[in-house]
Amino acid sequence: MLGAVLTIGILFSSACREEEMTPCSIQDKRLVDGVDFYCGNVVDLNRMGANLDYARIVNTQFNSVTAENIMKPAFLHPSENLFHWTEADQLADYCASHSKRLHGHTLIWHQQLPPWMLNFRGDQTAWENMMREHIFQIVNHFKGKVSSWDVVNEAFNDDGTLRNSIWKKNLGSSYLEKAFQYAHEADPAAKLFYNDYSLVINPVKRKAVLSFLNSLKAKGVPIDGIGLQMHLFNGFPENVEISNAIDEVWKNDYLVHISELDISINPFSQALDKAPQEELVRQAEKYLYIFKTYDRIHASYKFGITIWGVGDRDSWIRYFYNRADFPLLFDDNYQPKRAYCKLIADL
Repeated sequence: MLGAVLTIGILFSSACREEEMTPCSIQDKRLVDGVDFYCGNVVDLNRMGANLDYARIVNTQFNSVTAENIMKPAFLHPSENLFHWTEADQLADYCASHSKRLHGHTLIWHQQLPPWMLNFRGDQTAWENMMREHIFQIVNHFKGKVSSWDVVNEAFNDDGTLRNSIWKKNLGSSYLEKAFQYAHEADPAAKLFYNDYSLVINPVKRKAVLSFLNSLKAKGVPIDGIGLQMHLFNGFPENVEISNAIDEVWKNDYLVHISELDISINPFSQALDKAPQEELVRQAEKYLYIFKTYDRIHASYKFGITIWGVGDRDSWIRYFYNRADFPLLFDDNYQPKRAYCKLIADL
């Protein structure tokens, strides 16, 4: 099924719903054509195979792909001596055949870990060997196919202290340094990122992350960039906070990846049947501000923007918070929303 879907023609003609805005045609239009940096999305292979419109949007609108789940430890490394490559290999093949960059997400995290890893027993040397094997096998397997990795994900608490994950408990704070070194050994050409949430809205956390990573870079640890997740609300944070955070990261000599962008319009879980028009207007303006703010930074620091979901029905916000929300560029039926049309018109 997947192969049939992925070989379809890539012309996608549609229009925004009239109740959302003046219709915009997206035939022969691509979001990536309006910017000089990579524009990506998170991709689920099951949705690619099952929904023609989902596949068409991914095919036409984006030139970078992040796997939503199939490269996380629980899926890719389910048993200590078993790696589950099939789906991730399919995604890598799709990216290669469609000229899309593939970003790996994620090697080391405190969530979505397989039971064997959570229950691993051994001294510090055993833990170092286990983590090295996990990282090295994965990065080496995708060498030349995955151009970049989120090596460590969400290692800091909101107060700027290191999270007490299984990695810190068993390896101390040095696990971050070792993780980047192991990934670099496996693929010296891959760009390596630290990825986290709230770095835009929490200057205390952002300064702690930058200070820690700067100390590692001063020792020669290969850290290329920082992923700013950017799960935002319409009214929060203020635009100036977004621009300040982006500037602070690149001025500290890191590639900037807006790695998980979505903009909630219902953060207080109101009972909504559809998205209010005034909120769709605000959402479109905020998406445009983020794209334009990102575009003005020095070209050498632009790694790209990745939207975290294709259609609203795919958003993690709905199932994680169990609320109605409409945070993405396309609606539940994969029709373009005001935000998409605004980007196409004004970028």
